[in-house]
Amino acid sequence: MLKLLRPAGAGCSVNTSSHWKIIRKSQRIEPSSLLPGRQKEKSIKGDSDIDECALRTHTCWNDSACINLAGGFDCLCPAGPSCSGDCPHEGGLKRNGQVWTLKEDRCSVCSCKDGKIFCRRTACDCQNPSADLFCCPECDTRVTSQCLDQNGHKLYRSGDNWTHSCQQCRCLEGEVDCWPLTCPNLSCEYTALLEGECCPRCVSDPCLADNITFDIRKTCLDSYGVSRLSGSVWTMAGSPCTTCKCKNGSICCSVDLECLHNN
Repeated sequence: MLKLLRPAGAGCSVNTSSHWKIIRKSQRIEPSSLLPGRQKEKSIKGDSDIDECALRTHTCWNDSACINLAGGFDCLCPAGPSCSGDCPHEGGLKRNGQVWTLKEDRCSVCSCKDGKIFCRRTACDCQNPSADLFCCPECDTRVTSQCLDQNGHKLYRSGDNWTHSCQQCRCLEGEVDCWPLTCPNLSCEYTALLEGECCPRCVSDPCLADNITFDIRKTCLDSYGVSRLSGSVWTMAGSPCTTCKCKNGSICCSVDLECLHNN
């Protein structure tokens, strides 16, 4: 198997095949023969060499080719464009190291680094008098931009968030905006919504579960020795104020306190 290796001192803009040196895979390649500044990381575990190119763990730019080497890898320029590290973006090209603000979101800033685009929310510095209040409402200290909570007891600044009646609320320039609280998806079999909480949580006891899918194959045996299907309800023998329910093989009973008081 043949490998292409850039000769020492050759720059990335070289794209003629006659400028590449042919090295056989069995031939020992010294790290010093690679172009300075390119990746030459040692990636050998035991006697086996890790192929960063196949695993896509290399750091070559998007317009360069990854070449696996013994103990590392090299980034070579293919015929055509040079190794610029520029980033294709919306039909154009952003230069390596360029920083810009998104047209559709003025509160996000993006940068091009080695052929990859990274975006993040603009950092808010409230000590800066020219801070964009649209992107940084928490920096708005005007009284007219503050909000009273739904109970009329607490004052929030613009940009503050709080929870009310299982809703997520936010103060934005004097106006309160609320939306349903997003609860995490649960993958457990039984869930229960505890008193005072907005989101259900996982429980191991089916008797505590609020929302349960009954499995008719899981029956219960009552005190009379009668087999009860999952989901069926009955009154406990000798205790008219106690109601029982079969929940997937578990007998769950509850006592009616008003019934006890009247009897």
